[in-house]
Amino acid sequence: MNRSTVLITGGYGCIGAETTKWFLKNTDASVVIASRSVSADRTNRVFDGYELDRLTAVSLDVSQPEAIVDLLVRHAFTHVIHLAALQTPDCNANPDLGLQVNLAGTQHLLEALKRSGRDLQRFVFASSIAVYGPRSLYPFGTVPSDAGLAPSGPYGIWKLAGEHLSRLFHEQTGVPTICLRPAVLYGPGRDIGLTSSPTTAMKHVVQRLPYEIPFCSTQDYQFAPDVGAATAISASEKFEGFGTYTMPSHTLSSQQMADVICEVAEQVEGLAGAEVSVGEQSVPFICDLEYESFLKRFPNTPHSSIRDGVLQTLSTFLRQHQKGWLVPEA
Repeated sequence: MNRSTVLITGGYGCIGAETTKWFLKNTDASVVIASRSVSADRTNRVFDGYELDRLTAVSLDVSQPEAIVDLLVRHAFTHVIHLAALQTPDCNANPDLGLQVNLAGTQHLLEALKRSGRDLQRFVFASSIAVYGPRSLYPFGTVPSDAGLAPSGPYGIWKLAGEHLSRLFHEQTGVPTICLRPAVLYGPGRDIGLTSSPTTAMKHVVQRLPYEIPFCSTQDYQFAPDVGAATAISASEKFEGFGTYTMPSHTLSSQQMADVICEVAEQVEGLAGAEVSVGEQSVPFICDLEYESFLKRFPNTPHSSIRDGVLQTLSTFLRQHQKGWLVPEA
């Protein structure tokens, strides 16, 4: 990655921040993170403890094609990781804005890359397991990555369209292109979306407050730093062609996740007696997804146990709480 310059759209987000940290820690690449809202204070907090001399934060709204073109003129990017997107609640509340950011924004970026004339070495698009249908559509065993797709909402539909746009981009340019389908992330930085509630529970534990995870469904959980590492590795390790992958996960029910949080909290000084309960809401999340094909292709990808991930998350939130950075949540 020497002399490489990586663009990460949505670089302040949960995956974007962890991907950026991996590049700063493991490579000599320069990293440009793009977000609609940029500030030095936000950069310092998100990347607390990291050397920032190779990191640049720029303001970018991907729904504005002229801004993307201007950014590509100013920087000679060698790798592009496209993570910028509105999450499901925002897409449902404002579908027109979701369309402009999630779908049109992807199209704008790809068209600008094609016209830029840059010698791009990799394009990575963050899709989602929302491209699948509910678990009831796949009644037998592990769900393979090539199972039938039936997104149930606009977020998943736009992510699936983004995969097809990425495939066309590869076919038209020859740039090695990867689409990743993250599952349910937990850990530092996960604070948006319906499935962020297990992470919110851990924030409450650190603040000595009770919390109820509202749904009792089973999900595929992924530790945010692992997903960031997987994203960076897929962008930096040797790869040719086009590929679509789900990433390593652990399948747990909400009750199992709540139990692990409470058990691990007993190991952290001052957090014993955590109260995390589970509600009765049932949500038909997809789960039991196959990920071996990703590990076979990128064997250096970390796959933390749930206990290790929860312990690291509680420890991080405890430090943030001590610094006054952890804001009480509803």
